[in-house]
Amino acid sequence: MRKLQNKFQHGITIIVPFYNSEETLLETAKSLINQIKGRDFELEVLLIDNNSTDHSSEIAKALAIVYPDLFHYICCAAPGVSNARNLGLEYASMEYIMFLDADDTYSRTSVKDIYELFKKNEKNIDIIFYPRYFMYVDNEGKKTFKQHPRNRLFRETGIYREDQFNNNLYYMTLNIAIKNGQKSRFDSEIPYGEDMVFISEILGRSSSIGYVSTAHYNYRFSEWSTINRYQSPVYSSNLILDNMEKQFYPYLSGGVSIPKQVQSMALNEIAWRFSNLANRLFPYHLKPSDFRKWQVKLRDLLRHIDDDIILNYPTLDSFHRYSVLELKEELIKVAVFDGIDFRKNGTKIHDEKNFETIISDFKITDNVLYIYSFLKMKLGEKINVKAFASINGVETELETWNSISGRYKKRDYSNYFPAYKLVIDLDTLEEYNTLDVHFYYKINGKIFNIKKYYSVKNRILDMNNESLIFKDSHEVFSENTVNNITLQWLKNFHLLITKIDQNEGQKVYDEKTKETLDSVRLLREEFRSMTDKNPNIWLYVDNFNTVDNAFYQYQNDFLKDDGAERYYVYKNDFLYLGQYIAKHNIDMSQMKFVLYGSEEHKRLLLRATFVLAAYNEYFATVVPFNHEELLELSDVLKFKYIYLQHGVLHAKAPQTYDVERTYIDKIVISTDYEREVFTSELHYNESDLLQVGMSRFGLSSEPNRKVKRILFAPSWRHTFVGDLNTFDEHGNRKIDVEEFIHSQYYKSLRDIMQSENLEKYLEKNNLDLDIKLHPIFSGAMDILLPLVEGSTRIHILETQTIDSANYLIFVTDFSSFVFDAVANRTPIIYYELDRDEFLAGNHNYRELYLGFEFGDVVDNVPDFADALKRIINRNYSVEKKYLDKMNLFYNFPKDPRGALYNALSSMEGIING
Repeated sequence: MRKLQNKFQHGITIIVPFYNSEETLLETAKSLINQIKGRDFELEVLLIDNNSTDHSSEIAKALAIVYPDLFHYICCAAPGVSNARNLGLEYASMEYIMFLDADDTYSRTSVKDIYELFKKNEKNIDIIFYPRYFMYVDNEGKKTFKQHPRNRLFRETGIYREDQFNNNLYYMTLNIAIKNGQKSRFDSEIPYGEDMVFISEILGRSSSIGYVSTAHYNYRFSEWSTINRYQSPVYSSNLILDNMEKQFYPYLSGGVSIPKQVQSMALNEIAWRFSNLANRLFPYHLKPSDFRKWQVKLRDLLRHIDDDIILNYPTLDSFHRYSVLELKEELIKVAVFDGIDFRKNGTKIHDEKNFETIISDFKITDNVLYIYSFLKMKLGEKINVKAFASINGVETELETWNSISGRYKKRDYSNYFPAYKLVIDLDTLEEYNTLDVHFYYKINGKIFNIKKYYSVKNRILDMNNESLIFKDSHEVFSENTVNNITLQWLKNFHLLITKIDQNEGQKVYDEKTKETLDSVRLLREEFRSMTDKNPNIWLYVDNFNTVDNAFYQYQNDFLKDDGAERYYVYKNDFLYLGQYIAKHNIDMSQMKFVLYGSEEHKRLLLRATFVLAAYNEYFATVVPFNHEELLELSDVLKFKYIYLQHGVLHAKAPQTYDVERTYIDKIVISTDYEREVFTSELHYNESDLLQVGMSRFGLSSEPNRKVKRILFAPSWRHTFVGDLNTFDEHGNRKIDVEEFIHSQYYKSLRDIMQSENLEKYLEKNNLDLDIKLHPIFSGAMDILLPLVEGSTRIHILETQTIDSANYLIFVTDFSSFVFDAVANRTPIIYYELDRDEFLAGNHNYRELYLGFEFGDVVDNVPDFADALKRIINRNYSVEKKYLDKMNLFYNFPKDPRGALYNALSSMEGIING
């Protein structure tokens, strides 16, 4: 085929680059053959072979033989999809050009519909966009389709000015058709985002664009591609800024303003990355000086994007728009009037009048009312907001901090939302006396009343997940009575708290029981008649298929003769628990067990004083009720949730543990460091903490039976595990296999497992390396086990049979398992499998409260071997500088289980033996 550059035929050229696409190329070709029907224009398809090594080339050549008027085979020797597309642009002979990847398809009339719009408007437009759909193909070949979010920005087929809809009418991908003969080419040096830069150049020359709603580009959504690599800032942070520079360069170098549509398109990459739950934008893996340089470069590029583009960007959450605006690091001034007026360069960018307040928790414990709230306001960090509560006209200023919800739709902080709490001791309230409570704010001494409320975790009043707008009315919006205390939320946002007598309280209870949900009515009726039953029940629960601190504590407590009944809660996992009991020769004859979610379990909760749980999964392990049922039982359930922890807290994941988010009443801790974290970082009270040590620290230790083995127990990663509640047909958690095997985590594991030098070193020292992966990896064993085939010294443990205390050396990345090694004074090595990817955000946390304090840190096999050598030379003892830290780390009584029992027994209302 020869190049045609000057004279173009009436029709469309479709450029299809391919590389090793034998499994999908024929399907793509069939979708193009379907375009032949009913057309009255020429159509050519250029199949550009980019050095394929499979059977793709034969398929493409065969298509060119069978359909010589449609398909043309071209070989592109220069590697890379951009080079292949550019070669197609050189050979394209038709007046319009479209693009299609070799695993994607068009809808049946796409080409025809696009051609017709182009011909009718060829003098007005140079580019046409059309809808993009994600095409999911299951193992049986069944297809499902999902719209791309940008499809909704366009309304119907037609011609649009670029300045319509805030300059947001475009795509960043090649669901486009363009006029032939344009000078734009794909930048072959860009490994990611080359489509966007190419389209941006064309848009910069266009004042209008076309859109064809009936044409569909079906993008095959595969599990993993090279694009996935650039999700991580480790690989993309510099690239995305370089691409922005390329988009802006033609205008900045010419001294002309950057077209708004180009600004908007450049912003898109920043917008979707900033909005992502996981970090996709900021290179936190860099050292601080390099990170600041990157920030400055981003700042300078963002300053070329007009504020109105950012503040109206459709795919950015309205709060995130202001967060991105602040990345420009430009002065924003604040004026206080009847509202708060925010201005930049004299232009109003926001005004605050509603002072929307979110109730993040509303509960009664031990007849004390706790109300946690935060002010959800844009640009909150620009002003000094003070929160106040008025109780019967007496003003009290409340301490504020940045709410955990300032991590707004993200794992990292994006906004400043001042949080505060009010605590009211209801025992001080006399019968038929009323407290009138309302909240407000002061800024520069001026009072601002709350005009809008939203409640996300109100355990007492039925007003969750509903926006409440202030009304000047004393009408009651929601009310409830708990412990003979009536609480009424008025439409004018006052809270009335009134103590009533016992007879009146009983009438209210009976009336509520009549009107309640069917699923809880019988429980409320049973609770009403429970006066002759023991009101002191202790329930113990671990995560399921796990024996942990709850069972260890239950072993200590269940025979106590103190008037309390005690049950261990299990969930379809008694076989696992039974195996543990049998293995350790535990006498279970007097133990009591109850099935989670059973009617017996629910009835026991009516009388429960404590629920002791090792895992912070309230609605999965603690209560068998949904949110609505829990609210209907708010005047019935009185138990305290004692969080035993299953390890020492070290992961900086406040979204999981912050006081605003949890249902925890008391937390068992083992160290002074945890006390500091829970009070200073997570905003618990000192009285919420029980520093008695984890229950497993109180187990009778077996005689020291050290074995010549090393235990390597790394943690898991959210990136390739995803939804923890998704399991395969065998009950294993589903692993994203492609994501996993392309991760640095996997590559580092593979290096360890297949290292001949490490194998020889272990053999020389008569050591075995046992790799105990997190149970989450149970679904990936068929990938991992072959890596150690043939090895006599490196093993993957599917079941751990040796107590961790008996290993000579403990190795981990940052698993909380390390703290058991600290307790056992076992030498520790920290092996960073994927340091940069972890710091950049490949897990559900990327920081640790406590770093690598107790051992050497390595990130490759040779350094690992050197660290092993140093420990062996010390006869497997802990180096003094680490031993000193281990000796000072824990601070709890000698008998943790007894201390916890005594602490709980001493609380009000417990019957002591």
